[in-house]
Amino acid sequence: MARGRPPLPPAPDPMSVQALRARSVSELVDATFSLYRRDASAYIMVTAIASIPGLVGQLLLQGGGASATAAFAGVISLVVSMITYALMTGVILRMGSDVYLGGEADVAGAVRAVMPRVGTLIAIAIGKSILYGLGAIVFLVGFLYAFARWFAPEAVAILEQKDFGESFARCSQLSAGRKRHIFKALFLGYAIYFLLMVGVIAVAAAFGSETLSLFVQSLFMVVAYPIVGLLTMLLYYDTRIRGEGFDVEHLSRSLAAQPAR
Repeated sequence: MARGRPPLPPAPDPMSVQALRARSVSELVDATFSLYRRDASAYIMVTAIASIPGLVGQLLLQGGGASATAAFAGVISLVVSMITYALMTGVILRMGSDVYLGGEADVAGAVRAVMPRVGTLIAIAIGKSILYGLGAIVFLVGFLYAFARWFAPEAVAILEQKDFGESFARCSQLSAGRKRHIFKALFLGYAIYFLLMVGVIAVAAAFGSETLSLFVQSLFMVVAYPIVGLLTMLLYYDTRIRGEGFDVEHLSRSLAAQPAR
């Protein structure tokens, strides 16, 4: 080895979770859990904080009966919960993206980046609910089509800084010709999530306490919900890699940003 020349870094493992490449359905789900395990405590902390207003609102509505004060406080808590959930979704997407692209999970940095987009994220959540509802009216096929076509407008809004309409239009572009692949990946990820949730609900119901059952279900959501966001983020990049060569583009930018030796 010539003197004065530093050794070359090892080539990245093409099978590592950070390797940018097109992935099969099972590989996408496996990469999702790998990303989650890498920074699980950070994701759980973000989700736990975001869950507090919703939990408080449910407890107030549950314990206050027909009390107008309790009902008002519960509604306020649920409105605040809508805001915190939008922020949580964006933060998970941003943190997961940073790690996937070779960086580190930075909760504070992600919060700063996502805060200006909270309004857009809330609008997107409402818009998705309407589109999915309209799709469901056209029987199951319509819902599945909407589910696959508009699979990640939140990711587009956060990672590309698009507005409400642009996020949905961009999703339509990314999903063109790939809806079956998207649906299979989301179906597998959500199937795992819901099967676990059913088990948790069954266990919680065995306690015989509605309040305790609510806490157990909330705890499950805190631990498991980030998986949904991470899978969505990976699918977003997977469609870009398949359709736009994002892996090559990102590598070129990374090499260009390195200082000359």
